[in-house]
Amino acid sequence: MTRYRRKARKFLMHNVLHADDTPHRIALGVGLATLVAFLPLIGVQTVIAVALAAMFRANKVVCIPVVWITNPITWLPVYGACSALGRVLLPASASAAEQTAALEELSSSGGISQFFTIAFWGDLFGRLTNLSAELWLGCALVGIVGGIVAYFASRWAVVAYREKHKHVIARRRARIFRAKARRARRATREPV
Repeated sequence: MTRYRRKARKFLMHNVLHADDTPHRIALGVGLATLVAFLPLIGVQTVIAVALAAMFRANKVVCIPVVWITNPITWLPVYGACSALGRVLLPASASAAEQTAALEELSSSGGISQFFTIAFWGDLFGRLTNLSAELWLGCALVGIVGGIVAYFASRWAVVAYREKHKHVIARRRARIFRAKARRARRATREPV
């Protein structure tokens, strides 16, 4: 387990905190991806998150790993909890047993062999859109609150990390600048 934590930490440090972008744009990408991640739109979440990031001029690369908070392994617990929250806020149009059965059917539909077929994703999208308003309300609420929290937490993390490691970042930028200058000098030399 520690090996996976080290890999996740290294990925976070290298790809998110070292991204050549402003803290606001990185945090906005994380916040938008968190919002989209909780919406029951499995299969098109990545496309929607990247499109929203492009529209709001957020960091698109950061969106991609964050949006997979909800993945084929975490569908049932995440959407079950969101559906329960929605049932608390709205009078239930479908019973809890019906919604749980629909979510279990959704998680067991097809299997890994069907994962890469168009029919699987069409059936999945159809089932998700037929789920009740309670699920959509719960997912939207969790996504909005989670997106706001993720924005401020990631912005704070990027600023704090960059402040703590500004000497490392300055050396990295200087190394990049020197490499660009060398390439420019080579390009201007006349071939012999």
